Amino acid sequence: TPVAIAEGNISNAIFVSNREKASKIISTSLAQAHDQVLFLASMINDLATLSRAERTDVALEITPVDPRQLIHAMARDYEAQAATKKLKLTVSAAADVQTINTSELYVHEILQNFVTNSIKYTKTGSVIIHVRSNKMGDAVFSIADTGIGLSKADQKRVFDKFFRSEDYRTRESSGTGLGLYVTAKLAHRLNAQISIESELNKGSTFTVTIPSLPTPKKH
Repeated sequence: TPVAIAEGNISNAIFVSNREKASKIISTSLAQAHDQVLFLASMINDLATLSRAERTDVALEITPVDPRQLIHAMARDYEAQAATKKLKLTVSAAADVQTINTSELYVHEILQNFVTNSIKYTKTGSVIIHVRSNKMGDAVFSIADTGIGLSKADQKRVFDKFFRSEDYRTRESSGTGLGLYVTAKLAHRLNAQISIESELNKGSTFTVTIPSLPTPKKH
């Protein structure tokens, strides 16, 4: 709530300063303050999600999840963001993809982090979200992009806490360095496996394999 109130007030101040044609120093200061409040909000959200993922004493809410519906809903959420960067965002699902029993909230957050990063670090080209089922009936999601890619060294550390690549292109956008660390924690809670295929300047593909979890028995 304090962050939301601060962001709202700064937004109002920016609106008024633009209307009144305030001095450049005021406009610049307000813009910088607004950027930092948004960054703080992002960090708080990441820390809250991490805290929830690390609380093993809290049972997961296991429900049937349709992978096909999930990725199509996600594409609608990110359609405008991709269009702003003139990226082609596409989704596809195998015809025989199966429903799994898992935490829809956690699966959504995992995929959301991958899609957000793909759009953030792709200047031109496309982002593709695909899902299929393997022989065990697990849902295999993949998010592929034509972005800046990851070096071999970065691939080994990308899920580390507070990790930020030394690649200067990643510095063009802000980040907490917690997104993929949180993603790995959430995946662990779901007994999911994550793999990376990436090459510098050619893009990355993140694949997460999510099995069905036993439905908790009702007392």
